[in-house]
Amino acid sequence: MASIGLDFSQITPDNGAVRDLNKLVFKDVLSAERIGRLLNVFPRVFDGDKLGLVGEFGLVGTASTGCSPEWGNDAIGTEEKEWDIAAWQIAEKLCWADVENTLVKYTLNTGTDITDLTGNDYLDEIIRPRLELAIMKMYIRLAFFADTAADTVTNGGVINDNVNPAYFTLTDGIFKQLYTSVSGGTTPHVAIAANSEATIADQLAAIDTEAMNTLNAMIASAKPALRQASDQIIYVTQAFATGLETQLLSGCCGSDLHWQDLFGGIREGMYRGIRIRVVPQWDEIIQSYEGDGTAYNQPFRAIYTTERNLALGVNGTDEFASLRITFDPVSLYNYIYATDKLGSMVIDETMCVFAY
Repeated sequence: MASIGLDFSQITPDNGAVRDLNKLVFKDVLSAERIGRLLNVFPRVFDGDKLGLVGEFGLVGTASTGCSPEWGNDAIGTEEKEWDIAAWQIAEKLCWADVENTLVKYTLNTGTDITDLTGNDYLDEIIRPRLELAIMKMYIRLAFFADTAADTVTNGGVINDNVNPAYFTLTDGIFKQLYTSVSGGTTPHVAIAANSEATIADQLAAIDTEAMNTLNAMIASAKPALRQASDQIIYVTQAFATGLETQLLSGCCGSDLHWQDLFGGIREGMYRGIRIRVVPQWDEIIQSYEGDGTAYNQPFRAIYTTERNLALGVNGTDEFASLRITFDPVSLYNYIYATDKLGSMVIDETMCVFAY
């Protein structure tokens, strides 16, 4: 089949099994909510735009001298960072002839209009929502996992050998920026030994005794400004959260995390008065695309920061680019297109602690 769409090889229209698109059931997948619920989104950003950061006054206040005090000229600290954003696109096409002998035939127009699938249930109810979900997961992948130097395991990288690295090389994402910041000594690093185990089973077993100590070390490593922030938060993979729960429960002290479901499979709890937000979409990407097949690449990751410190810049006015679906009466193809520009930023690397 030359067109985008369902793999109909396992769904036949005339065997009495499926004759109605409305009887198709979407398989359970990790829902990816709007990226704006995970990152601080800046709309209408252009490549090279500057982001000005305003800090605080330094020391003020000395002993009173009475009249004629010495007037100071203290300044508020500032910093400037630059956005690095790049364009992405999704371009797909669909021909009516590729689906006329499938269950979609029951929804096609008749006569000359059979070629036009716009407004058709197949595009509106099947293709569009699945593609929108894929785009949302693309945002999460590029915002956090993008790396302009990404490569396969065989070539010295961390991407599975059966995955095209081009899906990761658009820009440098949050994780790449934090790796660089840790190397430069700006962001404190807490090592998670379980990540270095030789097999997936060993990795998952080892975190059960390490997660709590990791969180404690992250909190101890944070600068005082982070510990005082009203929106401080620790983002973790689902695998890390599972290990944390297991460790707490095995200590016969129960779990004081008090998980609450937020959106899209993302949960939030409390540990030592700090919010912990579980991001299972990270796990999906790590387990599907990173590693050598024997062990995952760093399945246990945690970022202690503030909720506004991890940012996404997009060129459009909204964080989610819309799909454009059109029909061409000359080629008789139905076209689906979306494009925008994006780039991510750790606004203040000193307000982070990265565990991996």
